[in-house]
Amino acid sequence: MLTLVHDSLETVIAPETGGCIARFSCRHEGGVQQLLRPLPRDCAAPGPLDMACYPLVPFSGRITNGRFRFGAHEVQLPPDVICVPHAIHGRGWQSPWEVLEAGGNAARLRFAHNAENNRWTWPWSFEAEQHFALGPQGLIVLMRLKNLSADPMPGGLGLHPFFGGRATARLQARLPKVWESGADGVPTGLAPTPEKWRFDGGREMKDVEVDHCFSESDGRFRIAWADRPRALRIEAEGAPHAIVYAPPGEDFFCAEPVSHAPDAVNRPERESVTGLRTLAPGETMELLCRFLVEDA
Repeated sequence: MLTLVHDSLETVIAPETGGCIARFSCRHEGGVQQLLRPLPRDCAAPGPLDMACYPLVPFSGRITNGRFRFGAHEVQLPPDVICVPHAIHGRGWQSPWEVLEAGGNAARLRFAHNAENNRWTWPWSFEAEQHFALGPQGLIVLMRLKNLSADPMPGGLGLHPFFGGRATARLQARLPKVWESGADGVPTGLAPTPEKWRFDGGREMKDVEVDHCFSESDGRFRIAWADRPRALRIEAEGAPHAIVYAPPGEDFFCAEPVSHAPDAVNRPERESVTGLRTLAPGETMELLCRFLVEDA
């Protein structure tokens, strides 16, 4: 693992485990506060679901039954264990990343997929990078996705951070529209966000249950805890959609900046609505996310 340090801030990154963030914390006069749900220190064989945050590339969310058609390609992806029979969240989170640069308060990671790799049947070659920089205000993560194929490729990016301490946490975010979905989590259509899932003025998360994608996000989130001195403000660019996940019976929740809606490759709506990108050969897309630490 790589450890980045800047003054009172520390970030631990796990290139070998999905290019994930394992911990993000700050020291203060009262001790150390974990800003993301940390990887447990006694975890003998950690996987990406144990981490504080993992990358979503080359797509976010579910693809129904792992199947879609794009251009001349009929694609069948293998199901992912967390949502059988669907595929979810791309491949970056389940793959080791190469360390291109690391030192002090910054690191750069790379993940490449070859279309001839039969272990994952995505028929386009691509490369993805994550740039991490820890500064006086917090952590900046820049994600890039480049199409290395001769054909246009559907593309998407996102980050999947986990926030602990749900019992005392408040989430503030402007999320005016929601993708309604069936019991399998596959979206059925876009609608105004109901009151129970509106976070405009800040909402306590202890009694919220949700697992939906929201659209027309401005990429701004704020998470504050009633019993902790520091809050986390998130500013994302290239992420007009967001997943909010707060499962019943758990003391964590997720607020994920993403570039597109789930199952966007199978939706009838325009790409301007779903957020799906069509990347021409050699084209690159980016998502920039700032995790900024401030007083609660």
